[in-house]
Amino acid sequence: MGAGFVTGVTGLVAGLAVAAAGLVSGVGAAPAAAAPAPVPTSSPQPSVAFRAADARLSDPGALARGIAHPDVWWTLDARGHRLFAVGDDGRTRASFTVPAARGWDTLAVVKGDGGAGTLYLADLDAGGARHDTLTLYRVPEPAKLADAALTARKYQVSYPDGAHEAGTVLGDPAEQRLYVVTRTATAASVYALPAALGSRVGNRLTRVRRLPFGVRGGAFAPDGRVVLRGTGDVRVLAGIRDKVVQVLRTGAKGDAVAVAPDGRRVLIAENGSRPRVLALPLSGTARPSSAGRTAPAPENGTGGSDPSGDYSPPKQGLPGGLLGTGSLAGLALLGLVGAGFYLRGRRRVRD
Repeated sequence: MGAGFVTGVTGLVAGLAVAAAGLVSGVGAAPAAAAPAPVPTSSPQPSVAFRAADARLSDPGALARGIAHPDVWWTLDARGHRLFAVGDDGRTRASFTVPAARGWDTLAVVKGDGGAGTLYLADLDAGGARHDTLTLYRVPEPAKLADAALTARKYQVSYPDGAHEAGTVLGDPAEQRLYVVTRTATAASVYALPAALGSRVGNRLTRVRRLPFGVRGGAFAPDGRVVLRGTGDVRVLAGIRDKVVQVLRTGAKGDAVAVAPDGRRVLIAENGSRPRVLALPLSGTARPSSAGRTAPAPENGTGGSDPSGDYSPPKQGLPGGLLGTGSLAGLALLGLVGAGFYLRGRRRVRD
């Protein structure tokens, strides 16, 4: 009994050590080769996707495809504070005011409750100003395209690390999550909004990553790629946490950026009377891992108890992400190997 117990325990310890060594060596193994940085390429002369027919639209602050109305582009005149639903032919299908919102100059569109479209208007206060907080307005995508005044819910969000100048807001179509990208001349930082927004409490952003280049606008592609507009180029990330996979040099003017529904073109809305929307070709697709990506957990609880004002988009992905899932798998492996050594030790003693 005593010898069997000692032998079994010895086998269990040996099994745990072997499994742990294998797990550590697997985690610490260096990649076979680092992927080379993409070489900036000059894009072919951009084509004109369409030209806005409405003279009221002279300074597009954003461009996003509709969800309830997938045949229109949502845009806004940053000077007149009016929403426009524009078709692929450039004609205005409807225009909307948002009386409860003040000072908004960009927008993002995501799926809301039940798969309905939700517009988020943001007051970025562009022009070099830095702020500790910024203001968002949530507006349900209109069910009917007819001129009207829309209601909005206001949210205040704050940075976790001091004041910044916000450059753009991105809406992830898969995660139904919003991101804020700050702006400087040579760098940017990406922050995720909380999964739940409270209208009567503060909402704290979570810093996701830093980018070593300036960002003036951006958008998600349907497959999870992220297109970011710089001063003289367009950079494509394989995902919000991934590396740049394509760089396009372009002289197109304008910061309002969108991606075509098929993911093959990036659209840039120029400024000026009846602005043109230019199209540049995109190459490649998102990495396979992007399909099941998990959003970062927000720092501290930031939800509220106001049932009429709080908004919680559906959560997706495995809890804990890849690291947490890998840890559970490692523990299971350790247990199985250790149990095998323990049983083998008991059999040897009995024999």
